[in-house]
Amino acid sequence: MFPRIAAAAASFALATPALADPAADTARLFAQWDGSDGPGCAVSVTRDGQVAFTGAYGMAVVESRTPNTPQTAFQIGSISKQFTAFAVHMLAAEGKLSLQDDVRKYVPEMHAFPEPITIDHLLHHTSGLRDEWMLLLQGRRAEDTITQRDVLRALYGQRELNFAPGSRFAYSNSNYTLLALVVERASGQAFPAFMKARIFEPLGMTQTYVKDDWRPVRPDTALGYGQGPGGVESRIFPFSAYGAGNVYSTVEDMARWTLNLNDPKVGSPAIVAAMSRTVRGPLAPSRYGSGIEVASYRNLVALRHGGIAPGAASYMMAVPDRRFGVTVLCNAETNDTGRIAEQIADIHLAADLPPPAEPKIELSEDQLRRFVGRYRETGGPVFVLTVRDGRLIIGRDALEPIAPTAFRLVGAPVHFSFTGPDDAPAAVLNIHDPDQDRIAVRYEEPDAPELTPGRMQDYLGRYYSPELGALMQVERREDQLWLTGAAFENRLLQPPVGERAADAFFTESTIGAIDFSRDEKGRVTGLTQSNGRVVGIRFLKVDLPQL
Repeated sequence: MFPRIAAAAASFALATPALADPAADTARLFAQWDGSDGPGCAVSVTRDGQVAFTGAYGMAVVESRTPNTPQTAFQIGSISKQFTAFAVHMLAAEGKLSLQDDVRKYVPEMHAFPEPITIDHLLHHTSGLRDEWMLLLQGRRAEDTITQRDVLRALYGQRELNFAPGSRFAYSNSNYTLLALVVERASGQAFPAFMKARIFEPLGMTQTYVKDDWRPVRPDTALGYGQGPGGVESRIFPFSAYGAGNVYSTVEDMARWTLNLNDPKVGSPAIVAAMSRTVRGPLAPSRYGSGIEVASYRNLVALRHGGIAPGAASYMMAVPDRRFGVTVLCNAETNDTGRIAEQIADIHLAADLPPPAEPKIELSEDQLRRFVGRYRETGGPVFVLTVRDGRLIIGRDALEPIAPTAFRLVGAPVHFSFTGPDDAPAAVLNIHDPDQDRIAVRYEEPDAPELTPGRMQDYLGRYYSPELGALMQVERREDQLWLTGAAFENRLLQPPVGERAADAFFTESTIGAIDFSRDEKGRVTGLTQSNGRVVGIRFLKVDLPQL
């Protein structure tokens, strides 16, 4: 739901132990979280139509030393999207909407783009809509109160898309915020009421709810925490928008949900199958279904999704062929919930797993050389691919082949694949990371010169976005360029030698990349901001008096 948060808590570094007692071995994975002086996690495992294990570790409320339990409600972040998708598919099965409907049929407030955005585009993140967290550019902070209306107002103001609908994949929370509104208008019910009446209560998920107002206090709810310079810190997330996130649930309730994905009692097998349908194309190599990623686990199909928000992290995975499910919910910031979910699956499916070994792919240097070159993500970084000692290298990191045109980063959950004619240099680099699929196109232009203090003058000034109603300023501080806005200030950095593009900079923040534009006389007239989920928001250079 929220832009990626750097892992602040200790990672789950413990390897899966040898199988002895599945319950004890699962609990052992959480040993470092099982204290009374910090936050923790809860877990549930389902197998063959039954709940096989539940456990809880650490404190739900650190200040009062209130422990987490299997009945504690956690912010589940983007896992919420699968519930929104399930509701959409239920309404489609009832004939109350069609996945091919133009979203403006239900949300006429949206801008009429040249090509219509369908409900199906929203489900699969192929709409081209910019992520709603562009609110940060308007001066919002994560600690500010944000309502559903605030988010919708920003979406209604979009006048350009990241790409033409259906042409690419880019994960965007905006899609699911709009889908919640579609559910409301197609069903005639408020979204939280619809979810409670049609999904949560029929499944017995009595402690699961949509939080459409962050202020009311609910009992048995975990508070959020992160790691700061002095230790554990409280995290406040006053977010009242929904659809893309903001479902709260317990691991006991999530066990009921994974059981339903494996053997539907609410909805139908056809709905689960529809949610598992992915869309693919030359520039949209997505594994994303509807609110779930259709990936693999030990050569088995796995329906999975993670979630992250200030003070929270979560992950769920269902393996239909083994009638298995696992959910990990934490009230701490970490990126390791997916890895530990797989470790838990290894424990509980140890006697029933296909061989983990993958056939080793050997590629000659000649075969690797067609991937060599520079590739640039739209409005983003340049990726440099080289060959060294018989291995394909990206930047300084070695890639391991897993298919003739696919590789994985050694030591990280990131995969890369290449598309283009077999007898020519690869044209497109596809980056598959845990958050989203990204695309970089072969880039042939020469390296841009190094920025000097004299050249900095070109960029100084104020820039205004009519789409966002937001103002930013580029200023010089000693021999550095800085970009400042209502709620942020970031240094503008030039990429390393070999990765530079003309008038292109990056920031070490969610602001992402900044590209300046020039007119025919070479004068800087504007800039665009991109960060993967937001591509090319235009800011015009304006002459304003100093305030």
